[in-house]
Amino acid sequence: MAPADQSDPNLALRADDVTRAAVDTIDGIERVMGDRELYVRMLRRFRSDYAHGAAPARAALAHADIDLAHRIAHTVKGASGMIGARPLHEQASALERALRTASGDEQAELDALEPKLQEVLRAIDILLSDSPPGSAPPAPVRSLPQDAELLAELVDLLASGDGAAVDLLEESAASLTAILGVHRLREVAAAANEFDFEGALRALRQGVGGDVGSAGGIEAADGTGRPV
Repeated sequence: MAPADQSDPNLALRADDVTRAAVDTIDGIERVMGDRELYVRMLRRFRSDYAHGAAPARAALAHADIDLAHRIAHTVKGASGMIGARPLHEQASALERALRTASGDEQAELDALEPKLQEVLRAIDILLSDSPPGSAPPAPVRSLPQDAELLAELVDLLASGDGAAVDLLEESAASLTAILGVHRLREVAAAANEFDFEGALRALRQGVGGDVGSAGGIEAADGTGRPV
């Protein structure tokens, strides 16, 4: 395998004009101080987290869960900005602003977000398609083991009373919505944001069938971190 700093020397040149318009890889690489390996990992993570497109935000808005929709828009804005997806970043900002101000344009802005998000996902597939084996294969749709890993991380943080759980809930809102559903994620996030980590853990366990262990072999835990 080629060294990490040589694995993707032509990453920014591998795309056609449409792809470069969706994802400015030069900007993205500069944001991580020239660390191409880290940038490729970020592309893979983005592809995984947003495999469901705008469906989580659409579901939140359909259920009038404006807070969750706003968090998802905020997360998309941050993630797209980090990888250099400028058009998506701008549209996510517009959606976030509409949700924050209740402007009445929320649905229109969300409708405009979907095609831009899909363009970024297609661009990432192209950017990663020719990477050397092991460096950046195309990221698949989230699988059960991936879901289990994400839930296990969240359980560990909640069980230990770690405030990083709040950050994880925000950063992975799209994936967690797909796993838990809009209403259950809202309950988990609401408790965590109040630093009621035991309540958040109880809500999480209910959201995966009454036992966190049912989601891919993760042991349930009480508020002290002991298996139950």
